[in-house]
Amino acid sequence: MMVVDTTVIIDIWRGRNNVRKCLEQYSDNLFAISSITIEEIYDGLGYTKKEKGEKLYEEIRDQFIKILHNFQIIPLSTEILKQTGLIRGELRRNGEMLDLADIIIMVTAQETHASKIITRNPKHFKKSPIPIESYNV
Repeated sequence: MMVVDTTVIIDIWRGRNNVRKCLEQYSDNLFAISSITIEEIYDGLGYTKKEKGEKLYEEIRDQFIKILHNFQIIPLSTEILKQTGLIRGELRRNGEMLDLADIIIMVTAQETHASKIITRNPKHFKKSPIPIESYNV
């Protein structure tokens, strides 16, 4: 199994070919997302709904729903949140900051023994013990 970052879902929606090529290399694998990815997607949808209106929101939401059906959704667990808190605290103590969602995605990959994390932003996962597969847009 491979865990994909939110950037992968967004790039699929945008029709970017490099993300599709990257995923095709691993077509024998199960692809999963952390449930935090759903929050990140709906954060953008909330902005769209307020800024662009209900009709466009519903259209884009439905497109994302179709995309998300292709991925196993891994729910947040108490263990994932504990490990996320520990890592975030250690980073903060060292004067480093990583986005909360990225730490959750990284820990989700660890807890599920994923073979890779796929992302467009490898620097967001620089602390990951799980190998990173990145692509360019």
